[in-house]
Amino acid sequence: MPERLHQFPPLAGLCARADAQRGGQPVETCAAVLHRLAYVAQRVAIMTAAWLPSTPEWEVKQALAFHGWIDAQHAAWLYARIAEMREPPPAMHDIPDTRLEAALDEAGAAASTLDRVSVMYGVVRPAFQHAVAEYRRRTHPIADQPSVRLMAAIEHDYEAIAAWSERALAVEREAGGEERLAGHVAAWLDAAGGVDGHATRPAREPKRRAAARYEPAVVPRRDARFSGLFDTSTPADVAYLDESRDPAERNAALMFKRVREMDVPEVIAGIIAERWMAARNAVREGAPPAGPDWTYYVHLFRQMWDEARHAMLGEILLEHHGVDWRRLPINMTFSYKLARHCTPVERHILLYAIEQSLMPKTTGKPYEHRIAVESGDSLSALFHDFDWADEVLHVEVARRCLKPELPGGLGEARARADALWQRLGETLEKEPLPRDDPHRAALADWWTFYVRKVTGHDPAPVRDTHVKDWRPNSG
Repeated sequence: MPERLHQFPPLAGLCARADAQRGGQPVETCAAVLHRLAYVAQRVAIMTAAWLPSTPEWEVKQALAFHGWIDAQHAAWLYARIAEMREPPPAMHDIPDTRLEAALDEAGAAASTLDRVSVMYGVVRPAFQHAVAEYRRRTHPIADQPSVRLMAAIEHDYEAIAAWSERALAVEREAGGEERLAGHVAAWLDAAGGVDGHATRPAREPKRRAAARYEPAVVPRRDARFSGLFDTSTPADVAYLDESRDPAERNAALMFKRVREMDVPEVIAGIIAERWMAARNAVREGAPPAGPDWTYYVHLFRQMWDEARHAMLGEILLEHHGVDWRRLPINMTFSYKLARHCTPVERHILLYAIEQSLMPKTTGKPYEHRIAVESGDSLSALFHDFDWADEVLHVEVARRCLKPELPGGLGEARARADALWQRLGETLEKEPLPRDDPHRAALADWWTFYVRKVTGHDPAPVRDTHVKDWRPNSG
């Protein structure tokens, strides 16, 4: 019996003894490769944010929001691991290889959805994934076990990304996407020796095509399936607060408010992209690195994904009730007016004001959850339960990210918010929102059509509303 106790697996089950006795990369090499991986993860995350507002296709916006949050976390994990490896940890603006920077600049210049899909999912992500696998193969499984565990976590996340990217690339090929930009980016990655720098480099570099300055495109776009992009009515914001209405009608209002939330990740993506690009442009022009560190961006990427997820929950609810949500005016007036008329910090202040308005029990997220419960819609109740939890987190995100940006902290944010709403309303009086093309105008009396579809009866009349007068919980 005692002899059998000596047969437990050795080395914590991490690897066979033979594998443990082979060599591996030294710490200096590991840290250098990890820096390249962290840098690529950071740049890919920023690409998702830079592309999300101007990518018209709803499904691609959803994927960019999800994958961007994953990428942001990967970058944070990798930077944290480098800090454990004796070498001086790099800052987010430190460039491991100018050719790698050039490759990612060329990738980020993709302007069409087909180019963006082919470059990101057909070139950059596969190259990153290959470098992660190579790192695991080259490093020692026990000496560098924390890195090996990190690589396994990244590979697991990439399995989720692959489930979407394979189908997306098939759509791109069927749509006749051109591969010239993808080939150009691949050539630049070759010039950098691959993501990890280990591959043989060609004698000559490709020509640069990307602009020298980063210029984010933050004005939102939606594809041809959508109508009423600049519809100015806000009946859902009135109906859900009206306790004289049937709970099913008020729940219908909440479901519409959820699917409309895609405008929030469009705003947050613009904040991320503009802040990062402004900082990088300044560094390129000789200024010292300034602005928030990568932790700031990780928090905002999480909120960006949460808000996109809320829009997905609204989409699911409407489909559950048999509603073709594309026939509804899922407008982008909020993200449009903030992109056109507010700085990134001002946009964040207004988002914070909205989040604060969602906390009271009598009008905020607890109230919305209660409406969903009272309507008898169990799926809506479940979704609004999680929506409430997310919004509590987002108030904390503002404390971590916005408070340090303002000399007066969050008190200053609250004081400035009212003036900003007032300024936006006045600006829209002078510069009205664009008019929808006639073929993309909202359905006449769409609110009645929608509520009737969900509840089986017509809604009570709703007073006239206009987005220029909208304030958090103003109705």
